[in-house]
Amino acid sequence: MLDILDFQNKIVRETDTNLLMDLKNEKLPIVIWGGGSMSHSIKKILDNEKIKVSAYWIDNASIKIMDNGIKVYSYEEVCKVYDKLVVVLGHSKYELADKVAARPEIERIYCLVNVCYNQWSHLEYSFVDEHINDYFNTYRFMADNFSRHCLIAFLNAKISEDYHYLLPVCKEDTATYFENSLFEIGNNEYLVDVGAYVGDTINEFVKKERMYKKIAAIEPDYKSVEKLKEYIKNYNINNVDIYEMGCWCENTELAFGEDEESSGISKEGTLQIKVMKLDDMLKNEDISIIKINYLYGVEECIMGAQQILKKKRPKLMIMVGFDEWALIKIPTLIKSINQEYKLALRFASAMPARLILFAY
Repeated sequence: MLDILDFQNKIVRETDTNLLMDLKNEKLPIVIWGGGSMSHSIKKILDNEKIKVSAYWIDNASIKIMDNGIKVYSYEEVCKVYDKLVVVLGHSKYELADKVAARPEIERIYCLVNVCYNQWSHLEYSFVDEHINDYFNTYRFMADNFSRHCLIAFLNAKISEDYHYLLPVCKEDTATYFENSLFEIGNNEYLVDVGAYVGDTINEFVKKERMYKKIAAIEPDYKSVEKLKEYIKNYNINNVDIYEMGCWCENTELAFGEDEESSGISKEGTLQIKVMKLDDMLKNEDISIIKINYLYGVEECIMGAQQILKKKRPKLMIMVGFDEWALIKIPTLIKSINQEYKLALRFASAMPARLILFAY
C-alpha cells in the first residue's frame, strides 16, 4: 500500500541550491559545451544573469565564431587558450558530464537541468510540500513502480538542480513515443500529431516502415507548416492530413507567439490563430494515438478531446516535464475523463523536460 509520508520522505529538501549564482561567482573562464538549440537557451539564460561566456567548445565544428561573436574551439584548442576552465553543458547528454569533469583542465562542470525553451524554472521544495497531496495522487495513478521512480527523480533533480538523480532511471529504461516498454505500436494506427512542427515526430513514426491508417498533423505556426509540407512531399509520405490551426477546449481564435526556439498560445502573441476542439476537428475519425509536445495549452487540448478519450481511448504520449504543474494537472485530468486509462512515466533522455506521460 502506498503511503504519502513514505512518498514525501523520498523527496529532497534542498532549497539553497542556485547554480546561476554559483556561475556568477566563478573567476575562471566559462565555456559552453555544444552548439545546438539548447546551447542558445543556455546562453540567453546566462546573458540575462550577466554571466560572461568566454568561448564555445564544439568538436568538429564547421564554424569558428558563433552568431553572437564568441569564438568556437575544439577541446584541444580551448585548453591551449585557457589553462583551467569551467564548462556549462549546452546539450542534454548529462550522462557524459561526469566523464568530462574528470579532465584535468576542467575545474567544474555545470548542468543547468532547469533550463527549458529559454526558460529557467527552479522548483522549490516549498511548492512540492504545498502540493504534496496532488503529487501523491499522480504517484498513486502510476501503473508501475518504475514510473514512480521517474516521478521522484524528476522532482529531486528539479529541486536540487542535480542531474545525478536522473541517471539511474534513464540508464535502466528510456523511451521514445513509439518505442517503449509499455505497449506496442501496431499496424493500422491513426496518429494525431498535436504540435507537428516540421515533421520530426512523423519521421520517427514512419521510419520503421510500418503500415498505418492515417496521420493528422496539427500545427498552427505557418513557417513550420511550410517546412512540414515540404518534408511530406520530399519523402513521399502518404495519408497525411495537415491542419493549420491549434487545439483548445473550444472553437475560437487566440493570440499566438513565436520565437526562434518555441511557439505557442500567448497573451503577448502578435498573431491570431484558429483553434478547435479535437472532438470537432476529427469527429468520427478512428484515432488510436495522440502525441502532444509543447509548452502551453496541453490541458486545454485534452479537455477539447474528451469524447475521443471516452469513446476511442487512444494511446496518449505527452511531454510533461516542462513545468511543475503538468504532473499535477494532466494525469488527474486524463483519469477524470476515462478511468480505464493506465498511466506511466518514462524519460526520453536524462533531462527533466524530456519526461513523457504515457496513457494506454
